Amino acid sequence: MIYWVSPDTIHQALRVELSIYEHNESVLSGDWDKDVLPFEEKVVFYDSFKQRLAGADWEETPYYQINVEKIISGEEKWSCKTASEFLTRCQNLEKTFYNIKEFGFRQVGTEDCISVVIDRDGRLIFCNGRHRLTFAKLLKIEIIPVKIIARHSKWIEFCHQVKLYTERHGGKIYAPIDHPDFTHSPAFHMARSSYIIDNLLPTGKTVLDIGSHWGYLPTLLERLGRKCVAVEVSPEVLFFIHQLQKANETNFEIVNQDIFEYIGKGKNFDTVLALAIFHHFLKTEELHTALVSLLQALEMKEMFLLTHKTNENQMKGAFANYEPDEFAEFIIENSCLDTYHEIADFKGRKLLHIYQKSNQDLYPQPQDDFRIIFLAFINATYPQIFRKVHGQFRGLKEIHPNCHCIVIGTGDDSVDTSCYDFDFIDLRSLPDGQNQKGPIAVDILKRLSPDVVYMRYPVADAHLEYLTRNFSDIIFEHQTFELEELEKSNPAQFFNELAFGATCMQRALGGVGVTDEITNYERRRAAKSKHFRTMGNGIDTLSLPMSAKPAQTGKLHVLLVAAFQFWHGLDRLIAGCMKNPEIAAKFKFHLVGYGPALEQCKELIESNGLDKLFVFHGHLQPTDIDPLADLCCMSIGVLAPHRKSLSQTSALKHREYVLRGLPVAFAGEDTDLNSELEFCHILPDEDTPFDIKELSVFAEKSRALPTLRLHAREFALENLSWKAKMKTVKELASQALAAKNKKTQTS
Repeated sequence: MIYWVSPDTIHQALRVELSIYEHNESVLSGDWDKDVLPFEEKVVFYDSFKQRLAGADWEETPYYQINVEKIISGEEKWSCKTASEFLTRCQNLEKTFYNIKEFGFRQVGTEDCISVVIDRDGRLIFCNGRHRLTFAKLLKIEIIPVKIIARHSKWIEFCHQVKLYTERHGGKIYAPIDHPDFTHSPAFHMARSSYIIDNLLPTGKTVLDIGSHWGYLPTLLERLGRKCVAVEVSPEVLFFIHQLQKANETNFEIVNQDIFEYIGKGKNFDTVLALAIFHHFLKTEELHTALVSLLQALEMKEMFLLTHKTNENQMKGAFANYEPDEFAEFIIENSCLDTYHEIADFKGRKLLHIYQKSNQDLYPQPQDDFRIIFLAFINATYPQIFRKVHGQFRGLKEIHPNCHCIVIGTGDDSVDTSCYDFDFIDLRSLPDGQNQKGPIAVDILKRLSPDVVYMRYPVADAHLEYLTRNFSDIIFEHQTFELEELEKSNPAQFFNELAFGATCMQRALGGVGVTDEITNYERRRAAKSKHFRTMGNGIDTLSLPMSAKPAQTGKLHVLLVAAFQFWHGLDRLIAGCMKNPEIAAKFKFHLVGYGPALEQCKELIESNGLDKLFVFHGHLQPTDIDPLADLCCMSIGVLAPHRKSLSQTSALKHREYVLRGLPVAFAGEDTDLNSELEFCHILPDEDTPFDIKELSVFAEKSRALPTLRLHAREFALENLSWKAKMKTVKELASQALAAKNKKTQTS
């Protein structure tokens, strides 16, 4: 597996390197991890190359002298047998350095990745790849790919403790852990940091995080140059925050003290983080009074407040239960802050930025007058993606008229591209078009002169590298974990993505992920200072009609539409039917589409005598699906997203079902749909058989309550339209351009 880390987090090097040929994510006990040196001291090449950059001849450097002495004594170094051959090697290394400087850090293949080990405390220790790590450090490359070839057994024990903790607390960690070993660990709160980083007072230096939990935000903010204090009182939580601070080698202050006592000592901070913590102080009159005193004592310039939901059970009988705006006004009334605005809404929990109006001009000022070009590389053989881009662009244009859409790809004579609201550049009509895609895109952008480009992320390749090298004001839209998915499905594209992807993203302004975990993952590959947001997939609200009321008697008809893959989890539904055949007999499942998983499941259905339960319709056009939707009382979406290393989805089919007014059952989490919505039935995301009994209860309810269809349709129109979704893109572009302009003004 490839991991993404900052070169700056690799400080130490093993004195005795482990062999990359003998170890591949090995688990080792003992004291091997204690014999380390600072990287700069262990790696002679590091200082020698700095000397070379300062003007010294290669022959004057210790790196050259030490290795040539060994060659003269009969030792072969990197296949060099003479001093002349070794000098040529040094000169080639220098060319590699300047190539990286111009074109970015390129990882060709997976065999020669920089390799690290993880010691007992979780720290990254350098093992192999000294030349490339030296170049990355000297060029200040933000993120590089590495392989982890070994871990200490004590670190594995700690990882197991994290797993046990999450199992006791809802199956997820509270917030992401900024360590490569927790890249794919699902967390409850993955999207807050981007909004906070983008809205921080640029001149601020100090941060107080009240109720810091495991210290995620202090870790991020310290690496962005802030001096942080994390206040936490739970003994169990303190164990983890101390261990993770060792692993990340951070220095923020950890305070094991009641916040009311700590602030009483006259501390002052530029920024205060109060994320889902202050509502605990509203539950009694005594705590409410203490909160007032705390706010009055706090010397600060801004606060980020994440509010609670007033209808939560924990707030029943509370002394005060403020709505978000009331909470902000309460804080303003009792503190040195005097204005606020909402910067995010996490399913009813508002993230508010409360600050001093006198500092308004210090913040980047959002821009309204800017031009967006929506750019996509798509071939005409993918009409479903054409339709999506068409819908996205129409939604963007409704809220930001100063925009234009260009799609570049290979046309298909059987596909009519004239019906779409974008300009299609057919590469077949241009000389050597397919091989000139990057230059063609750059030429178009230079002529159109956009302020920002919004681009559906293609698999990175030399074309995208050329584009980002010539035009960096790009916001990418990410649909998946590109590397992990391509490694399984398309090795050739995987190696392209590995070579070019991170460099392209690090040049860009930022990105949009369709789920929080995709957003969080892509930020790891780009940089924590980049601008990122989550925007679930939307839908063209004019594309599908509302389905009719189904028959109230007879079979429970259920709709499943997909290009069936293993992660759709159809096998789970079949297993549920096999486990409870009497209840399964109530159903008739209508399967629309094709796919490898469907062919496998057909055999399973036939061999277990379930033929009467399933109807295979093959591929149908949307209008041909309409009568089936009228017949069905509900629908089924993705049932096993974890098979793609995902805990969250933003499936287009879920949105199509809801737009039709069909109640939907799916596994795991969806960016926009949740169990609080009466037309959604959420299943555990695992490989167990589907609970067909629970499904029958939901299906019966869906059939008996026709208003569910109306509620689902209304929800889709209000929340899932591309007009509603693309507001995120406009706001992100405005924020990113404002930050860029502010940086230009102050530099």
